[in-house]
Amino acid sequence: MVPSNSTFLDQIRKAVDNGATIVQLREKDISTRDFIDRAKKVLEITKPKNIPLIINDRVDVALAVDADGVHVGQDDMPATVARKLIGPDKILGVSCGNPEETTEACESGVVDYVGLGTLYPTNTKNVKNVCGPIGIRKSLKVLRAHSNKNVKCVAIGGINSTNASKVMYQCAIPGRGIDGVAVVSCIMAAPDAAAATQDLVKELSSDVPWLDKEVLKGAASNMKDAWQAMLKRKPLVHHVTNNVVKNFSANVTLAVGASPIMSELAEEFHEFASSPAPVGLVLNMGTPSSQLMEVFLEGLRQYNKYGKPVLFDPVAAGATAARLQASRVLLNAGHFSVIKGNVGEISAIAKLTSSYTPTSEKKTMQGVDSIAKFDEDAIISLGHNVAREFRTIVVITGPDDYVFDGTSWETTENFDKISGGHEFMGSITGTGCSLGSVICAFLAARADGLGSSNYSAFKAVVSAVKLYKQAGFKAGEATDAPGSFMKEFLDQLYKLVHEG
Repeated sequence: MVPSNSTFLDQIRKAVDNGATIVQLREKDISTRDFIDRAKKVLEITKPKNIPLIINDRVDVALAVDADGVHVGQDDMPATVARKLIGPDKILGVSCGNPEETTEACESGVVDYVGLGTLYPTNTKNVKNVCGPIGIRKSLKVLRAHSNKNVKCVAIGGINSTNASKVMYQCAIPGRGIDGVAVVSCIMAAPDAAAATQDLVKELSSDVPWLDKEVLKGAASNMKDAWQAMLKRKPLVHHVTNNVVKNFSANVTLAVGASPIMSELAEEFHEFASSPAPVGLVLNMGTPSSQLMEVFLEGLRQYNKYGKPVLFDPVAAGATAARLQASRVLLNAGHFSVIKGNVGEISAIAKLTSSYTPTSEKKTMQGVDSIAKFDEDAIISLGHNVAREFRTIVVITGPDDYVFDGTSWETTENFDKISGGHEFMGSITGTGCSLGSVICAFLAARADGLGSSNYSAFKAVVSAVKLYKQAGFKAGEATDAPGSFMKEFLDQLYKLVHEG
């Protein structure tokens, strides 16, 4: 993969001169003599810079050149044997693809660091399993539990300067994150390895685009001010939603003063997301397909890139294994500002968290309807857990709606219970899905009702849900059947926002 205008050693030299902190030499297809010769030449570059050289797999080569350490995989020499051979002072790393392997590495008492992955698909090596950030977080939970072992960790697989800050953000749990990343082609295949290394270093220390740096705790919001702020900015709500609710979702969006667009043309997503105008994306998994999944992923990439809000509605995630797997793919691929669903859907998403322990529990959904039975304490625990895991805001819908703030681990106890609505809301197709349209409108407009330079996405979501519930309550008072309720509901949304 080394470009024609450079050499293998030149690429390494440019990397260590521009920010690389450790080098691992991995050779699978050359003779032992050539491996030793190459390792000596690499050491001539790394030693003057005081940068450790780790030899992959081959303890004999590491000893022959007096390298700084060895890295072994799960199919290589056991870590305990490698430690005996290299002695107590050399660095020893182990590849770990799941929590069980990470536990074994920690409990061996001989490992200095673990390489966690494979994070994303990569052409550098044959990949059996891609774990994504969800899998990495499960191993981080193990490392946190074994903190007395002081085992460091790096994520590996498909990492580059376009996603490194996202990797650092997503591969973290309270009290534990990854210590760095391991890359190959990102630098070794770069036409300018020096610039590529500098870009990666910069990206690793950069904030993710969607992160609001101001953290507000307990600030009160004025609900009507939030509605007026949303109306004033007239945000665009980009829907990639299910075929059943498109018309109703568009009408709900218009009723609250926002502008809907229903687009599954991936080629125009960049133009929407990069616009300076207020815009947000709703990804609704109601009628999924393989083709639509690619559309979802492109939308998530573009809106994350420009720091614009994305709402995920994992419709019927608990109904089938295929839908839960689709949710896993999306949650691994990027960050969602809000995850909204009924208790059955959110309890399915909880199966993807680092704290989940598999059980023989019953299904939580029948089609798109929740059949899960949770008391309030269980709902609150569920919401906090999922919000904290995905560093997002979680909305659990039902007779009462609950909004949980996991955007900052400093405010993970923030939640709001919102009553109101009407039983007819469960008798009309689309009322659950269209709540996502209203929430996304408030997020895109940054309509939190606080009236200051500080912004709270949590408060914006709460204001949106309160509006929706209040409109449902008023519509229920004025009607006695689902058909007339639908019309009245749209009218009440419009009146609340436009007339106050």
